[in-house]
Amino acid sequence: MPQGKVKWFSTEKAYGFIEQDNDNDIFVHVTGLAEGVTAIDKDMVVEYEVEQGRKGPQATKVRPVTAAAAPAAEAEVEAAEVEVDEEVEVEAAEVEVDEEVEVEVEAAEVEVEEEVEVEVEEVDVEDE
Repeated sequence: MPQGKVKWFSTEKAYGFIEQDNDNDIFVHVTGLAEGVTAIDKDMVVEYEVEQGRKGPQATKVRPVTAAAAPAAEAEVEAAEVEVDEEVEVEAAEVEVDEEVEVEVEAAEVEVEEEVEVEVEEVDVEDE
């Protein structure tokens, strides 16, 4: 399936052109976009089929090139997946608690909303 780069495409005009490897631009009408594709952007790499239109060759079944079709793009995706996997592992380790944990607190600020009675034992302190 041939590939090319979108030279320009207008959803308002409902057509545009794709630059081909042979330096000839190929016409693409909005009806030539693949199912689920609503628009293509300038400089986007696309793949397409060629059919004979009323005025010459015309691109049909136009869709953006997938990562599988572009090895360089696939490498970038793999790197991104690794980063995401590492983040997920860290989050899981921070969040996962299967048992009760006792925590010793050395200092804490406490706000008291009501008065509390406290008993204090008298302690003798000797002067040195």
